[in-house]
Amino acid sequence: MSGIVIAITISVIGEFNMKKLNFRFTNMKNKSLIAVAVLILLGISTPVMAGIEAAFLYKLSDFTGPIPYGWIRLSVDKERNEIYVVGMSEVKVFNDKGMEVYSFGDDGNLDGIFDVAVVKNGDILVLSYKDDNFKVIRCNFRGEPISKIDIKNLPSEFKEFSPGNIKYYEGRIYLIDKSSKRIAVMDENGTVEDSYDINAILELKEKERYDKQIGGFDIDDEGNMIFTVPTLFKAFILSPDRKLKAFGDAGSLPGKFNIVGGITKDERGNYLVVDTLKSAVMIFDKDFQFQLEFGYRTGRRDGLVAPKEIVMDKSGRAFITQGAKRGVSVFKIITDQKTMAGHNAPS
Repeated sequence: MSGIVIAITISVIGEFNMKKLNFRFTNMKNKSLIAVAVLILLGISTPVMAGIEAAFLYKLSDFTGPIPYGWIRLSVDKERNEIYVVGMSEVKVFNDKGMEVYSFGDDGNLDGIFDVAVVKNGDILVLSYKDDNFKVIRCNFRGEPISKIDIKNLPSEFKEFSPGNIKYYEGRIYLIDKSSKRIAVMDENGTVEDSYDINAILELKEKERYDKQIGGFDIDDEGNMIFTVPTLFKAFILSPDRKLKAFGDAGSLPGKFNIVGGITKDERGNYLVVDTLKSAVMIFDKDFQFQLEFGYRTGRRDGLVAPKEIVMDKSGRAFITQGAKRGVSVFKIITDQKTMAGHNAPS
């Protein structure tokens, strides 16, 4: 295999004379091309930095095998370590082994399901639409409707508010409209307690607002809202008291942003950012220092094709959606040196 790789690499950067066993390179001015070609052909990912590794585990499956999902929506129940997949107005639930264990919503009782979030007692909040009007329905753990949550005190400037995502954190329900970049925060009874206009917070001019939509959005364990804006090549951290932090720069090198999508934060404070164009996921530490990039568009099982959304459970597993019906890939984010040593040990 190594001989084939060497031959192919040389054919890219020069000529190889098999008879005379003589290498003649036509362009030696940019020696970095050699290293780049070798890395691409060998499929070597960005070197592990600061003791972080991403190990592929499996894809979400049912009893027939991996499910060929495309760009579906994900939600995580960290209390029970379960993953919810929302697609085509149906919700499927997967256990901590990545196997489907339950589904609901396909009977039409919840109308057009857009997203779900799970509260601590196991009840499920369903964001759904009917005739262009949204509603939030509280369901039991089986997905059976308990009650509709009537939304009260929504700000007047939110009259064209059309949320496509719902999140839950410590008794508060977050409704997110990524297009208008507005967020409403309400209690479990539906009373809006706070609201955020990201346009104003980012100081975007009126003509800048249309093409600068939110890419990915999540709530971290400290109650901060974390989100990306692809056309700004930035990831943002917005605290409940409206203090804003940002990181990211445009570029194609490891750690730089092309077209970013989903974002989440693990229990060690690392930020994971999906780059759809790169077909990769980047990891940054709590100080926004780049640590690792993994995935890439390869034929291997740990490759990614146009990834978009990402969530993490409390066991350090990252669940990543992809295009081209490549399914939901699951990676273990390893930061413990002993675990890494065991994982890399010869089998």
